[in-house]
Amino acid sequence: TVLDNICLGMELRGIPMRQARERARPYLARYGLGGFEERYPSELSGGMRQRAALLRTLLYDSDVMLLDEPFGALDAQTKSLMQDWLLQLWADFRKTVLFVTHDLDEALFLSDEIYVLSPRPGRIKARIEVPLPRPRQRDCFASPLFIDLKARCLDLLFDNAATTTH
Repeated sequence: TVLDNICLGMELRGIPMRQARERARPYLARYGLGGFEERYPSELSGGMRQRAALLRTLLYDSDVMLLDEPFGALDAQTKSLMQDWLLQLWADFRKTVLFVTHDLDEALFLSDEIYVLSPRPGRIKARIEVPLPRPRQRDCFASPLFIDLKARCLDLLFDNAATTTH
């Protein structure tokens, strides 16, 4: 079930299932999964499955959350909602998040720092600070700073493409 899935990380860390369930229940309602505790993941929407996966990761209680393209398979509207949801989760818990994405808008909207990697072998080509004010709102996409940062990232990426195709 969704509740069992969210508790899995805590259980793997040795927390008794009853205690893990007690700890997880308040987060279900707060983060949009209230009433779905006993449902199976196959009964949920893609966004709800992602919320459950992120809660499982969060409740594992590591200082760092590693997220590899967590919203890549979602439609644009759900992806946008999940990005906002992740920002709220980050504001509530202040965990370090290492977020892998190929979506520049997503990287700029969610990040404080972006690392641009080179092609094979992948190495850090550049580190870009993202000084957009928090809390971030969707109108930042039209800001001159956002546009400049995106252009800088694109220049780095196209430079990568030019050097690997010749």
